[in-house]
Amino acid sequence: MAPLPNIGDLEDVTTPDTLDQHSSMEHVKLREADQWDVVNEILDESDFGKPWAEKSCKGRALMVASLVLKVIVVIISLYLFICSLSFLSSAFQLLGGKSAGEVFAKSSILNNPIIGLMIGVLVTVLVQSSSTSTSIIVAMVSAGIITIQPAISMIMGANIGTTVTNTIVSLGQSIDRKQFRRAFAGATVHDCFNWLCVAIFLPLEAILHPLERISRIIVSVLHEW
Repeated sequence: MAPLPNIGDLEDVTTPDTLDQHSSMEHVKLREADQWDVVNEILDESDFGKPWAEKSCKGRALMVASLVLKVIVVIISLYLFICSLSFLSSAFQLLGGKSAGEVFAKSSILNNPIIGLMIGVLVTVLVQSSSTSTSIIVAMVSAGIITIQPAISMIMGANIGTTVTNTIVSLGQSIDRKQFRRAFAGATVHDCFNWLCVAIFLPLEAILHPLERISRIIVSVLHEW
């Protein structure tokens, strides 16, 4: 007869059988300590995660330097993003010129909010990025190729087109049924939110043009400064 294992050995052993028997997380004891003490050693050396009062002078200096560096990187990235929009607008002006702007401005099809909505959806689905499509629309408005009115409906279409991306991501979790249900539920919430926003604001914008008026007021105020 095989000898019985010690009780102390059974407490640290976690097998699939024991997990099936104790499905609740209350019966699973997680070991939070690092076995090789690698993470704790790094934390002790770098003062990472400690309160400000317990940090050494070197740790405080590194924390302040990293914070300042992050702020500088964010400001530079924002400046480069604005410059890229300006370059994109100049490129549209060189490629299209005034003739292209007159064609888009006089086009009754493009001024239709439903057509603009579908264009925004199509562009966002093709590039798989609502930020990219929105940046292109903003650059086109800045270049004078399109006006503000169709641009608003296109941006609303970009918000609908971005819902395709999260649906595709949720389909990637279809291997596990539970994960797929949670992922698809989250994607559906995002889809419903964007669709409801468009369903409310698109007819309101087509009738009263509140967003166009607000944008014109903001531009006029900034232009006076």
